[in-house]
Amino acid sequence: MNILTKLTLRFSIITASILVLFSLAVYLFSASYRKEEFYQRLESRAVTTAKLLVTVKEVDKALLRIIDDNSVPALPEEQVFVFDKQNRLAYSSTDDTSRTYSNDLLNSIRKAKKMRFEHGDFEEMGAIYIEEGEPFVVVASAFDRYGKSKLGNLRTIMLLGLPIGIGIIVLAGRIFAEQVLNPLANINDSVSKISAGNLDQRLDEGNQTDEIARLAMNFNQMLERLEKAFELQQSFVANASHELRTPLAAMRSQLQVELGKVRNIDEYQSILQSQLDDVDALSDLTNRLLLLARTSMEHQRLDFSLIRLDEVLFNTQEELARSKPGYNFHFDYNALPENEADLILFGNEKLLSVAFLNLMDNACKFSDDRTVTISLEANDAAVSISFKDNGDGIPPSDLENIFQPFYRGQNTQTKTKGHGIGLSLCKRIIEMHGGKISVLSMLGEGSTFKIVLPVNRV
Repeated sequence: MNILTKLTLRFSIITASILVLFSLAVYLFSASYRKEEFYQRLESRAVTTAKLLVTVKEVDKALLRIIDDNSVPALPEEQVFVFDKQNRLAYSSTDDTSRTYSNDLLNSIRKAKKMRFEHGDFEEMGAIYIEEGEPFVVVASAFDRYGKSKLGNLRTIMLLGLPIGIGIIVLAGRIFAEQVLNPLANINDSVSKISAGNLDQRLDEGNQTDEIARLAMNFNQMLERLEKAFELQQSFVANASHELRTPLAAMRSQLQVELGKVRNIDEYQSILQSQLDDVDALSDLTNRLLLLARTSMEHQRLDFSLIRLDEVLFNTQEELARSKPGYNFHFDYNALPENEADLILFGNEKLLSVAFLNLMDNACKFSDDRTVTISLEANDAAVSISFKDNGDGIPPSDLENIFQPFYRGQNTQTKTKGHGIGLSLCKRIIEMHGGKISVLSMLGEGSTFKIVLPVNRV
């Protein structure tokens, strides 16, 4: 069963149930009102008859019967009986003696003061009327022909109207369901046309306020992320293939040349050392590519834990100092917070260490004195770390591209070896931690890379 049929069925069932319950309530209320109103009229006739018979001395039984027979508000087939304290019939508005009342019933009426009961199609009411200390029992009986006829007409109208109403409800439910699902059908048609070749296509977001519009907006955001991820994947594969092919081709060419003639031991050692350096460079490139791919994966926060940022920074500096003894590190302790808890945040220690190592390594490589100045600041909201070098600075034309994968500035291509992965890797790691990385650089005055990480301990 499709959603259109389900919506139509549920809408019809709910609305039809409400209609049936409402009709039933109207009928029951009308029946109750008819009975109550009829008993009130019976009571009024009974009390009036008793008062005329007992209180008004000028009215005898014969005159009272004439009055009852010619009374305008007389009820259909009305009968009124008055019984004295010995339960003897004192007055009857009709000559029909087929209707009798037992002493038990009359005594029950005396005890209850007022009683309602039915006899066949007739509705009857008994009440006590006291005059000069003598209790009389008055019983009024009648058949509510007009009230029951109106109630029957109402029942007939409802029984005939309910099927028609339910039919209209089903039709309206079908139209309602089609109108509700029409935007979803349009979205479905648009989605079916999207493939890997046209990820730039977007869905109509409508009024951008209702639930379906928000669904389209969220889907468009997902398409945008997929498009970026797809483009990134294509770029990554193309650039990675190029970066890996180049050193492999160079190694192959060198080996072919060197194998072309017999050489002495020293020459072979030199060749092997050169090949080892190329293998180390290729291994480093492969590790960076794998790490770059890893940082593109979702749910990396599953490996996050509480860490002290200053300890991660110092441990990374010691690791880099052991591998590069010629590097110099200068820490600015003036901005360190007094409260050590401000340096604790939720993150991945290994990934942050990779980012810090790249930034420190770059700063030392591009500084003539191989020195990086590191400053650490913190407050209740965020921790910021700055890495300043003493190099030549970054040209303005390169600033907007330096965080792109495999991009290398003009001054770096001739000055140092690299693959253009480090800064893009740093940017992804920092963004995974909800932070931001920025650079301030002026030609001839060096560059300062600044990381701001939010303090999020939940």
